[in-house]
Amino acid sequence: MNVTAPLAEHYAICAVTHLGEASENVVHVGSDAGELAVKVFAAADSETAGREAALLLALAPPDARYRVQTLVPTSGGELFAHTSDGAILVTRWHQAEKKAYTSIVEAEWRVLGSELAALHTRLDDFTGTLPRASEIVIDLDAERAAIEAARSRATAKDPARAPIFCRYLDARRSLLDARGARGLRAPTVPELPIHNDYNQHNYLFDGRLPPIILDWEGAIAAPREYEVVRCMNHLPLVAAAHASAFVSGYRSVRDLDPIGLRWAVDRSLLEHAVKSWPLERWLAGLPGAERALAGSMEVLQALHDGVAALERFFGVEAS
Repeated sequence: MNVTAPLAEHYAICAVTHLGEASENVVHVGSDAGELAVKVFAAADSETAGREAALLLALAPPDARYRVQTLVPTSGGELFAHTSDGAILVTRWHQAEKKAYTSIVEAEWRVLGSELAALHTRLDDFTGTLPRASEIVIDLDAERAAIEAARSRATAKDPARAPIFCRYLDARRSLLDARGARGLRAPTVPELPIHNDYNQHNYLFDGRLPPIILDWEGAIAAPREYEVVRCMNHLPLVAAAHASAFVSGYRSVRDLDPIGLRWAVDRSLLEHAVKSWPLERWLAGLPGAERALAGSMEVLQALHDGVAALERFFGVEAS
């Protein structure tokens, strides 16, 4: 991705050196303004760029309990720049690393929990418009049909692994049937701003805590309990001490509503049941899809087999 021209035009940043691509839409550059992360948005996603910029601005006042990227405004003072084919959003580059969830230690999980609660607290007063979790439409019958279609395609592509795919898709169908109606109920607790992708892929560790939290473009309004449950995934089942540290860290800053947790568990299980993109990417033969699918299958199977234990962990087993 060539971002030299828009940086010069909108940011008056010149002498740009391409240092690499951090992701599919983020370019790492060196410049006369220092090292930067340039996030590129297609024209259809310009509204998303504005949403992320507004959230970073709201989170910018210093708070030792959390860290996010530092927004770089345009030379005209705008939060992001509209370009001829979309938009770009520029932040300061951080020399740091991501860690697999298996490499994050208990003390770090505790800090990640308290950091999330601090972020939620700061965003209690955010006035921007965000999509609401309750407005996301899931057609249960269409999802059942999609699972069966995926079964035929996956087993045809790799017949030797047909039993593995069938077990995975059976688990998805079982969760869909068990949690579909419950997960579609409207929440009865407030829907407030959340990151909506608070996981290992968006934590940056640079030797001091808390880590830097990346990528606010997918933010929505939802019960805060939903983010806690969702970002844990299957951690309560495979590393209960780490999951407990996270929840304890969160509760050291703010409470979790039992009614919100009940809704969040049901909704999260439903969304795992309809999570089709890892298999679709694998069917399309895209780079990295095999690894992503393996991880998704591991999480899904653990959740399917451990529903009762997951509910006990969050204290909602009697509901």
